[in-house]
Amino acid sequence: MKNYLRFAAAPLAMVIAAFPAQASAEHGEGHAASTAPCVSMIPAGSASALEAPTKASAKEIGCAVANWQLKANNDLSYIDGKFPQSSYNRGWVKATFFVGLDRFAEATNDEHLLARVRQYAYDSGLELGDRQWHGDDQTVAAVYASVALRDKTPEAMSKSMEQFDHIIAQNYTMSLEFIEPEDGHTEGTCQRRWCWADAIFMAPPAWAMTTKVSGDPKYLDYAAKETRAVIEYLQDPKTGLLFRDSRYFDLKTPSGKPVFWSRGNGWVFAGLARFIEAMPADHPERPLMIATFKTLADSLVSIQREDGYWPTSLMDAEYLTNPETSGTAFFGFGLAWGLNNGFLEGEKYTAARDKAWDAMRGSISDSGKVGWVQQIGKDPQLTDKDSTQLYAVGGTLLFASEMLD
Repeated sequence: MKNYLRFAAAPLAMVIAAFPAQASAEHGEGHAASTAPCVSMIPAGSASALEAPTKASAKEIGCAVANWQLKANNDLSYIDGKFPQSSYNRGWVKATFFVGLDRFAEATNDEHLLARVRQYAYDSGLELGDRQWHGDDQTVAAVYASVALRDKTPEAMSKSMEQFDHIIAQNYTMSLEFIEPEDGHTEGTCQRRWCWADAIFMAPPAWAMTTKVSGDPKYLDYAAKETRAVIEYLQDPKTGLLFRDSRYFDLKTPSGKPVFWSRGNGWVFAGLARFIEAMPADHPERPLMIATFKTLADSLVSIQREDGYWPTSLMDAEYLTNPETSGTAFFGFGLAWGLNNGFLEGEKYTAARDKAWDAMRGSISDSGKVGWVQQIGKDPQLTDKDSTQLYAVGGTLLFASEMLD
């Protein structure tokens, strides 16, 4: 058995010693790395990670939510039992947290957090989720690719590439119309492709990063082709927003407004940012991705609430008035990333980013728990201040990574 597979059982302290953190330009470019590790930022025996969350720095916020979630991962019973997929190690829920943790760990050059990301990858066997053809179960490949790039171990992507090769060979061409099977399962045939908005976050960045690891452009090219298809199919020409899937084309809120889900569009906005940064500047599909990103940005800044959150139902702010942090975190990350990388310029974007950051800080408890999170779903739903989920923590970490001083 190869050494990189034996690594999975290594104690965390050995992991840190065996793989010292390496400065990386892959994420967090332009940020000065802090030398203080997150594990040192909470006094021993203290239940409080943040004295004043609303005034905390991005580093303090990121460390607090990362530490809270890493500890909570040992027992996810605090999440409603209706969502067992939260505890699935290779599924999109937990993978999204580690996507955010990976970026924050690189941006702060935190050896302990980098080691936790690496251990997660190897504890997961470097395998995709059980539905290996499904975009949601490919999210985790982005974490594996990031580890492989840091450690210069391309073999860590061999299992993911094997499945991606199979998908490319199949080259599915079925319609993107979402038709639910008569047997009651929630997965439509179209999900052999990326026929729902969330998929733009889940799959394309992982495929693009696979090209970075392997040097083979076929993974990026396939992802770009399929991402173009889902954008053209789901984007509303009037608002620039994306429907979650075809089932929502004609649905309306009680007041007759179209249904555009906040987190669904958050997945798109954050996913495009991650996809664009992994694409070569001369890739023929990059202009479309950038144009879609900018169109979304313009739409989003025009509908942000005064308190910094985005409506759970984006075009009907009166439908559900509760705060919602998973969509807001992804939108804030996208705006901050766009400003930091020169894709967005101007006060309207800066102001929207800052309002979103203030809203997120106000949603985090002094222990580091992210609240007001809509649970797993596919359309706008109510939230409460105690509701949390791993993907919202991942989104908060992505946002914090772009807000570092």
